[in-house]
Amino acid sequence: MRAGSQIVAAALLAAATYGVLVGIAEAKVDAAVGGGAFPLDDRRVPEREAFERIRARLEEIGEGRFSDRLEALRVERVLWVAPSLGPDRWAVFAESLRLVRRVYVRQKALLDPRAHLYPSPSAVPDAHQRAFAWISLAGALRHELAHHEGMIEEHEAYATEMAWYEGVRASPWFAALRGEDLRMFDWALQSAVLTARSASARSGAGTRARP
Repeated sequence: MRAGSQIVAAALLAAATYGVLVGIAEAKVDAAVGGGAFPLDDRRVPEREAFERIRARLEEIGEGRFSDRLEALRVERVLWVAPSLGPDRWAVFAESLRLVRRVYVRQKALLDPRAHLYPSPSAVPDAHQRAFAWISLAGALRHELAHHEGMIEEHEAYATEMAWYEGVRASPWFAALRGEDLRMFDWALQSAVLTARSASARSGAGTRARP
């Protein structure tokens, strides 16, 4: 075999091997979230509309850069929806073989954050439930984004999440709130911080999972 042909053959073999490895990595991360996951693209109208509602709320509170970063992940096919992700998770970052790196959001949590957070009837007023739920979903996405950006330790990702909540509290948007809206979002942010702090304590020195 001529040298040129050998180079072409080697390149084809390398490409085929890479494709096989990517397929294995994709299967591993999909299995890690229960299977059946799909990219958050325009073919999934309810999920795209729910995602745009979250982005609009982020922009409303002055978190336009965060909103844009989530949209960039979606366009890059990093942001996926996981129908089978358990009720104990809003979202999760998963990677395999350093070839596939994705942020998965639980389908129910995306479509109806309040129903995800409050699966049973609650004495908490409905508006408070909704405020706490969407703030928690946004915080969870900030947490998993930290992992995607290279943060390994869970307690560090929780610290990033809690810092995001405190940043929202320190924002001009929050400062402009009055009356019931102020009380509602103050409670929602306090609750989100307490929830994240408790989860961080339970996680100990754990790291993100690598399927």
